[in-house]
Amino acid sequence: MSKPEVAAVSSEASETLQKFKFRKSKTHDVLILKIDRKSLLIEQENFVEDIPLDNLVDELPSHEPRYVLVIYRYEKELGRVVYPYCMVFSTPEGCPPMLKMLYTASLPSVVEKSGVGKVFELRDVEDFSEAWLREQLENER
Repeated sequence: MSKPEVAAVSSEASETLQKFKFRKSKTHDVLILKIDRKSLLIEQENFVEDIPLDNLVDELPSHEPRYVLVIYRYEKELGRVVYPYCMVFSTPEGCPPMLKMLYTASLPSVVEKSGVGKVFELRDVEDFSEAWLREQLENER
């Protein structure tokens, strides 16, 4: 059986990932990455500052996978504010199996380059909301 193809993180995306990880933002920020199928490079698709997370659904395709890096302003009980850095791996139902395999096989290199510690899989883009992300973070403990 042949080994699945794996996309590499482009040098531009790698640089963007480093800058994104160390941002000093006090809001919800999102970096969306996609794979260019011709070059097999992982590239930045979109960067959105201060986005209401419930609006992120409008930024994601419903039939193609995406890597979504999130810096989330999260207020815990007793008023403590934390900024978790996590990834939502969007793999919608109905996307072509070969595309899903390409994104899944390439996920470890995105995780490594981004330095993200928490990855949550999202099967239906419409399910994404701030409440969904908060639930994922709370269940991660």
